[in-house]
Amino acid sequence: MTAHPFSTLLTNAFTAVLLAAFSATAAAADYTLNDGAIAFSAPADWPVIMQMSEGSPQVVAFQVKDPADDGTGEATRVSVTTRKLDDAQAFQAFVGQALDKARQTPGYESETGADGSSLRYSGLNQKTRYKYRESYFYKNGIAVQLRCVHPVLKGTAPAWVAAFDQGCDQIAASLQK
Repeated sequence: MTAHPFSTLLTNAFTAVLLAAFSATAAAADYTLNDGAIAFSAPADWPVIMQMSEGSPQVVAFQVKDPADDGTGEATRVSVTTRKLDDAQAFQAFVGQALDKARQTPGYESETGADGSSLRYSGLNQKTRYKYRESYFYKNGIAVQLRCVHPVLKGTAPAWVAAFDQGCDQIAASLQK
């Protein structure tokens, strides 16, 4: 008995989808800060533009290429910053200071996000509006801030924004482990 051409097509399509899903899963890069106390993964195609892994604070910063950025002088970036703290009360003060700083951004406008656990807002950087997403974690006496920032540009594709948000979600999920 021979396979029906349609079922062969479905089998090939299913295999291609599985391979693509496996490739997307494998396309993560792992990072650590604070001698391995903080570990996370980020999309492998996000190049590191700054890494400081001694002392306190420590940081890994990424530049995320949006084709709409070309020629604008604007840049999309993501950072994970850690700071050693004495206790959970110091963490609350750390978060409070970050919230105060966010509210001082020129043109600050609070936004709501799908997860409700992140501070989301927009503000002006010179004349360009940027969207900010900040998440905070406290692990092993270490405060962690995940900051995802991108300019609001006419040429930015909705698919790019979705992929950017997915990358930020990936980092947040890995920081919660």
